[in-house]
Parts: sequence; structure tokens; C-alpha cells
Amino acid sequence: MNALCFNTMDRSAYLLGDEDPDLPAQIRAAARAGFPWIGPDAYSIQRFCDDGGRIETLAEELDTAQIRTFELPTLLVSRDVKGTRDEIKRLASYAHVLRPLFIQLNIDHEVDESVLDGLRRAGDTFGQIGARLAIEYLPWLPAIRDIRSTRDLLDQARVEGAGVLVDTWHFTHSADTWEDLDDLPLSELAYVQFDDHPALASDDLVEETLQRRVMPGRGTFELERFCARIRAKGYTGPVSCEILSAITREADIDVVTRQIFQTSTPFWT
Repeated sequence: MNALCFNTMDRSAYLLGDEDPDLPAQIRAAARAGFPWIGPDAYSIQRFCDDGGRIETLAEELDTAQIRTFELPTLLVSRDVKGTRDEIKRLASYAHVLRPLFIQLNIDHEVDESVLDGLRRAGDTFGQIGARLAIEYLPWLPAIRDIRSTRDLLDQARVEGAGVLVDTWHFTHSADTWEDLDDLPLSELAYVQFDDHPALASDDLVEETLQRRVMPGRGTFELERFCARIRAKGYTGPVSCEILSAITREADIDVVTRQIFQTSTPFWT
């Protein structure tokens, strides 16, 4: 069985605006639902600290709940060299305390030397903390938009321990094929993010992915086939459950975390 991780992006400060994400409450709810791992997003961590909280307090919440940090979303690596370096420094201050296994990152520009430098700097910084880089491709981005382009980036950057983050949403709606997934070696697979989605209602992929995901098994994704391909590689690590939805965002957090855990578990046992 692959252990499950609760990803907090659905109720992140990035999506909630001025509303408090209440990260401590999400940690407690995830633990009550049965998740042994959590992915506390950097946007909500920043909000917690800006409101007077301490990162050490979040670590204490995790210890009390007996839940560990698997991933830390999200680091943005761009052509803005100073901006990238500032973000690496900020997330590193969180990682030093929360000890994630992976730093999730995105690249929103075409790849040039400034992007490669940012990746290598991130790899060095987080590697010293014991965290690996997980590069998440997004099908609407200009360059890093599928498994092949992400693997090409890994070849260019040569960052030790870095790998491809494969999200079922992005896999399904990108140019990826099942052969691309099969060809991705275990050594280049960072981890999996898991979710489902109904048929697209529009061509706006960003709006669709942020507002309309559903619980695993309640959408159109070929999840059993996907899980079988991932298992065939020998992947035994945690699976991050990331349900982004306007409906779940407004529901009771305990109800949502239980539903995510209960609907995801059968696919990974």
C-alpha cells in the first residue's frame, strides 16, 4: 500500500484571498482522517507567519497530530534571478523546521540559463536539508508542460535527486501518452499527485483544474490504469491527494479530508 498525503493547496492563501486558511486546523483534520503525511503549502505557511504565527508552532502541531511533512508546495523558478533566490531562501526557512521529503516546484518560463541556475541553486539548498526537488509540469505552460519536456529539463539541469511530479490531472490533459508514462523510469519519478475530474466544461484549463476537481473515482480519469502503471515501476512512496474544487473549499474540513482519504485509499491498497 502507498501511504497517502493530504495536500493543502485547495484551502491555501493562494486561492482563499483574505480568508484564513487555518493551517493548524487542516493539519489536525488530516490526521483525524487517517493521513500519515501532509503537504502544507508555502502560501498558507507565509500567511500563518505574517499573522504572528511561528513556523515552530506548525511543527509542534504536526508532532502532536503525529503526521509528517511529505511535500512543500510551491517554489516558482523563473527568469527573475533575484525573485527565485528570495523564494528559495524563504522556503528553505520553512523546510529547515518542517523537514519535507520533497519541494514541489513549477517553471513558468521558457528554459534558459537563469532558470537552470535557479534549479541548481534550489537543488543544492534543499539537498543540504535532505529534501529533493519535484518538478510539476502544467499543460498550459510555455515549456515544462508534459513528461517529455520535464525529462529534457532534468537532463539539462543535472540536479541530483530531482524528479518529475506526475499529477493525474496534468497527465490526462497534457500531451502525455501512456507510453510516456511507461517510459518514465522510477529513478526520474519524484512522486504522484492524485485527483479526478469530470468532463471539461470549458477550454480554460487553469479554471478547470482549480475549481472543478472531484473525489477519485467520481470523474472521468482512467485511475485504475494509471495506478497500475505507477505500481509496475515499483513505486512504493507516498501519494499526494490534491483535490482542488470550489465545492470542497467551502465544505467542512473534517468531511472533506475523510472523503478524500476514503475515496483515494482503494486505488492504492
